[in-house]
Amino acid sequence: MKENPRMVEPIRINRYLASCGLGSRRSCEAFIRSGLVKVNDKIVRSLSVKINPQDKVEINGQILYPLKKDYILFYKPRGFLCSKTGLIGERTIYHILPPSFQKYFYVGRLDKDSEGLILLTNDGLLANKILHPKFHIPKTYLVSLATPFDENSKKALLRGMYMEGKIAKVQDVQIKEKNKLKIILTQGIKRQIRNMLSILGYKVTRLQRISLGPLTLKGLYIGQYRRLTKKEIDLLYAAIEAAQIKQPNSI
Repeated sequence: MKENPRMVEPIRINRYLASCGLGSRRSCEAFIRSGLVKVNDKIVRSLSVKINPQDKVEINGQILYPLKKDYILFYKPRGFLCSKTGLIGERTIYHILPPSFQKYFYVGRLDKDSEGLILLTNDGLLANKILHPKFHIPKTYLVSLATPFDENSKKALLRGMYMEGKIAKVQDVQIKEKNKLKIILTQGIKRQIRNMLSILGYKVTRLQRISLGPLTLKGLYIGQYRRLTKKEIDLLYAAIEAAQIKQPNSI
């Protein structure tokens, strides 16, 4: 078997399958346990198997190769779900993205009523790192409220509150105008900003993510996308390595 030019060292089989675009490492583990994967013509079910550059890996008779990694910066509009399936009648981000992106992971989910920066990629390993609890990549948001915001509420956001069994708090809050905030998060709790502000009695009228680590929306209009430059990819990996901080205390 000819060596795979995109591999430089042995890697675990679930990681290899993820690099071939079959999904997350967890979903790839299901393929392995089901006996769908062959290595050098032999069915493997063990997750401890490592793949070498010269190995032949198949699923359902199709030989697999790691994909060329692709990284897309997308300005998600309001009114679209971050979902690959969605509900009947609901629009997802994949309805407005090219067919070639349909199998890409979205990194940094935004709810239907929010807008802003999302990273799309076929690099399952990077996606897992960004989403893993120990890699807290800073995300910056501009938030508009229906009513004026006060300093006591700012202190409450910074101090934190219990949500989903964790102490939810923001990394930083800046009051830009009486009802407009700039908020930085390093946690990944679902609808964190909206729910924290709701607990304090505020209604969010607009929520826009403007950055994810070193990546920003600069130059993008609503609904537009572009590929990351090599420099941006390098900066993103550097940010991941620098962001290995301890998880917040849980209850």
